[in-house]
Amino acid sequence: MQTETTVAVGGEATVAMTPTPQATQAMAPAQCPICAQTNPPGELYCIECGFLLSSAAPTETAPAGAYPKLRDSAGREFLLKAGENIIGRDPSSDVLISDGTVSRRHACILIEENHAYLQDLGSTNGTQLNGQPVGAERTPLPPNATLQFGSVQMTLELPEGFETPTVAAEVAPPLAYLVGVGDSSLRFPLYARPQRIGRRAGNDIVIPDAYVSGQHASIEIVGADVRITDLGSTNGTFIGETRIAPNMPTTVPPDAVLTLGKTQFRIEWAAETPAEPADESTSEPDAQAQTQTEPTDEA
Repeated sequence: MQTETTVAVGGEATVAMTPTPQATQAMAPAQCPICAQTNPPGELYCIECGFLLSSAAPTETAPAGAYPKLRDSAGREFLLKAGENIIGRDPSSDVLISDGTVSRRHACILIEENHAYLQDLGSTNGTQLNGQPVGAERTPLPPNATLQFGSVQMTLELPEGFETPTVAAEVAPPLAYLVGVGDSSLRFPLYARPQRIGRRAGNDIVIPDAYVSGQHASIEIVGADVRITDLGSTNGTFIGETRIAPNMPTTVPPDAVLTLGKTQFRIEWAAETPAEPADESTSEPDAQAQTQTEPTDEA
């Protein structure tokens, strides 16, 4: 719409057309299709249940409590969908946590039929399940579990009918050992999976050293190599005299001394095949010869 304005130009009246300012259309509040909460304009996630408002609503209305959900310490609920649920500080996360200790893509909760799994996505400050550190492998989730992302704690609520998958015990023998230098009581088995090292209970390898961080490093065996990763520890992880860069897997050379805090270790590979028992007639001489030639742990 335009309005007329009369302007005097050179003694003659001229009619000029002035455009009317366009009216600004205000954003309307959005109603959550899950819990019916009315959300302020521009809100990405429902302030009541955490549902991503731009997502399509479920085709079927489920009864209350039928969705798996996370609940934070303030009582906010975040509904979990079937498949992957990314948890992190990134605005595109399915569960958005605006906390500086949480990585942008911190962890993932996978919902498969009536099972739930948790895995860490390489976060800086780690993910815990009931006080135990969780790595990149899928970890089954029980009902009412306490999850921690960085310093943020949340409670998992699973609807009736969800089951906790059983995890087979570690049946494979260790491939090597992390052995304390001069302290035989520090002897920890190593497997072909990442193992967390730290001072706190709940790590795979607990080192009682005040100079070791709560979550200090991660160690794993890849093929014929032992790789260690410093997790941003305060006092660092050393191979020989060299402090390794944090968050970068580093191969440990043979016979190298590892220093975590003020505790030193060596890698001792497990024997490939056990020695066969000697014949009865020659058992004593063989045992004596073995005693003379076999090196001790201290060597």
